[in-house]
Amino acid sequence: MLPQFELYRPTNLLEACRLKAQGAVVVAGGTDVYVAMHGGKLRPQALVDIKGIADMQEATYDQNSGLTIGALTTHRTIEEWELVKQKYYALFEGCSQVGSVQIRQRGTIGGNICNGAPSADSVGPLLVFGAECLVVGEKGQRKVPLAGFFTGPKKTILADDELLYKILVPPPAPNSASAYIKYTRRRAMDLALLGVSIYLALDKSRIEELRIAFATAAPTPMRAYQTEAKLRGKDYRSISLADIGKMAAAEANPRSSWRASREFRLRLLEQLVQQAFTTALQRAEGGDL
Repeated sequence: MLPQFELYRPTNLLEACRLKAQGAVVVAGGTDVYVAMHGGKLRPQALVDIKGIADMQEATYDQNSGLTIGALTTHRTIEEWELVKQKYYALFEGCSQVGSVQIRQRGTIGGNICNGAPSADSVGPLLVFGAECLVVGEKGQRKVPLAGFFTGPKKTILADDELLYKILVPPPAPNSASAYIKYTRRRAMDLALLGVSIYLALDKSRIEELRIAFATAAPTPMRAYQTEAKLRGKDYRSISLADIGKMAAAEANPRSSWRASREFRLRLLEQLVQQAFTTALQRAEGGDL
């Protein structure tokens, strides 16, 4: 049973911000909030359902500016968008592995980000594509790099009156490709035990750009900046996959839990980085995705 609560359904963004500032809990798809309420972990006095704010559901692409994704865009919408498969394949791979089809029909990409979970499937791909967050509050709007959006487990930079409005994703380079690998204990509706995202742009055999992101490898989703910097500009034929895996895993800080030990995660991370790098490289060399 859900506890009693007041429900607000604004169609105006600033009205939703005002209600949030007054303490109402924001609901987008509800796949996290209602589960937490049903389990007794969350007992809000009021909810603000933002699904009626139409322009938060819009998702567009421009060849110069890239993707503009409304925070209420569902994972299923992104999963079925052919342009995403063509240009942002890792994002397709991430969104297509969120829960079940039914959850992806309800769950939103903004909710996946704002939940602040280090295991979020859509966040790693967005990180390697260099996404920014357009945040709106009662005092105006601001842009925040997604890499700086998370301050801790389940914590973000959003102020009490602020909502994630849109996600801005620049267009990928012509000779680039991406990959997302999710490792789970079972192949059905499971959280990522580890996740690795890679974006790779080539200039012949030279690594022109490389971005690596991890899920469930630190208290927040993270980028492997040191490894990226060391490999950028190098001839990929001169670098061993084992070295790439070790360098990247050395930047991670996973914890031990009932699901897996820290030591296991680190060893596994080395292998997943190698697999994701190889996949992205093959796609970039083939001119696909």
